[in-house]
Formats: sequence, C-alpha cells, structure tokens
Amino acid sequence: MPEIRVFNKIPATYQELIDRLKGRGLVVDDNEIAINFIKNISYYRLVGYGLPFHQVDPSGQRLNNYVAGTTFKQITSSYIVDRKIRTLLVSAIERTEVAIRSIINHEMACTYNNAHWYLDPGLFKETNSFKHDGLIKEVKRLTSKNAVSGSEREQRREVFIQHYYNSYDEPEFPPGWMIAEVLSLGSWSKIYENLKVSKDRKRISKQFDLAPNTLQSWLHALTYLRNICAHHSKLFGRKLVIRPSIAKNIPINGDNYLYNFVCITYWMLKRISPETTWLDRFVDVLDTLDKNHLCHYGFDDSWLEEPFWLDQ
Repeated sequence: MPEIRVFNKIPATYQELIDRLKGRGLVVDDNEIAINFIKNISYYRLVGYGLPFHQVDPSGQRLNNYVAGTTFKQITSSYIVDRKIRTLLVSAIERTEVAIRSIINHEMACTYNNAHWYLDPGLFKETNSFKHDGLIKEVKRLTSKNAVSGSEREQRREVFIQHYYNSYDEPEFPPGWMIAEVLSLGSWSKIYENLKVSKDRKRISKQFDLAPNTLQSWLHALTYLRNICAHHSKLFGRKLVIRPSIAKNIPINGDNYLYNFVCITYWMLKRISPETTWLDRFVDVLDTLDKNHLCHYGFDDSWLEEPFWLDQ
C-alpha cells in the first residue's frame, strides 16, 4: 500500500510571507508596500509570477531561490503587465466573438431563408462532442425557457428574449439573431465546427480570409484564451495547451506562448476592423516589461520586424 501523503503546511502571517521571500533572495525595499500587494492579490498568486526569476541548476531544474538582485518590484511589474495584457485580449476577443456569431447567424439564416435555422438538426453533424439536442438544451437554459411567470429567473432574461416569449408561441425558441446574443464563443465555435455542409463553413471562413479548418482551430484557441483571461489566470511564462494552426504568412512559433495567440487575435481584428489601433496599445504595454522577460510571452526583441506585422 503506498504511503499516504499529507499536506501539512500551515497559514503564515503577511510578515512571515515577506520574510520567506527575503530568505529566498528576493530584495524587498518596502515591507508595507509588499504586504499590501500580497494582501490584495495573495502570496500564492504573486509567487507564480516570480517563477521565471528563479535560479536554475546546470540541468535546467528550477531552484527555490531567486536570481541575485531580483526585486519585489520586478515581480509586481510583471504581474501588472500581465493584467493589462489580459484586459487588452478580452477587448479584442470580444470584437471577434461578436463578429463571428453575427456572421454565422447571418450566413445561415439567409442561405436557408430561416430565422430559426439553428433548430434544424439536418444542418449539423452529430459527433461525440456535439449533439444537436445539447445545443437546444443550452438555448433553453440560457433563455430561461422554463422559467415560472413572475419568477426571479424570468426577470433575469434579456429584454429581447422576454419580448419574444411574451409575443410568440411558435417557434418554441427565439430567432438566431437573438440566440446569437446569449450563446458563448465556445458554443459558436462548436456550432461552426459541426456545420454539416462544407459550403456553409467556407462562406463563413471566407469573411476572415481563412480556410474553414483554420478558422475552426482559431475559434477553439481563442475560446481557450478567453477563458484564461476571464478567470484572471497567468499568461506570463506560461506555455499554452491549445495551439492555433498555422496559416498563410502567420509566424506561429514552436513554443506555444502568448505570442502565437497575439498573432491570430490581431489577424482577426484586422479583418473585422481594418483601422484598429489595438496593436499599438498592446506594444505600449509590452514595452513596459523588462526586455529580458519578453521571451516569457514568446516574443523576441525584433518581433515587430516580422513581415506579418508590417504587412497587416
């Protein structure tokens, strides 16, 4: 029988946590500022941003001490940059999400002359990860179809959903352009992936100057990135699990850091809003990061000289 492993760490005071960081070689110039920072974001969250500042042994194994001269301010600066980058990414992905759900709905509704096209199971492939019944259940849940009249659940409905249910009995659910407003990017990614007719997928992907399989991959990747940002999770020094597929002249790297996702985010934005200044704002934030740590997002010093960024 294997030995039972017991977690036996005990909570520490803020000052004890600061002393622990100092004991690992971190330079802390102002205890009060450091304590306030840890109080508001947590010690556990902060030290995650300190991992790239750790010493490593000759085999590449990370040690538990910081590189000599590493300061508390360096780590908190990385945290602040990461937070600002997440904010910019959420803004960009919002534009993509709104565009993709609008375009999918418009193309499908007009092609099949049916405002309720999504109710037709014949337009979808059934797979292990997608069932048409599951989509309808999600629509029912998000529109509170079964809400009791006058209940709090009914009152939480979007106004346009409430208007539909108050005004119509058939079809059972609202039209696609209303559903577009309540389904998540992840749901639209699955809808696109499982459209049965290849011409439908091509018409939609053409709007973004991409092949259908590429758009499918990127929607999956952007949904994943959006979820990371929405949960305020760390991007600094993080290799991301889902890799977007390579297309055209887009410089997707082997190491799947944030850089790859900035590439596809910017491509999508330029197709939606050609005059966007999003990249300028992103560069302004990235420029506040220590140049030695650009690599922890997958960028190098000359990344903006790539033809991809010059040609967009």
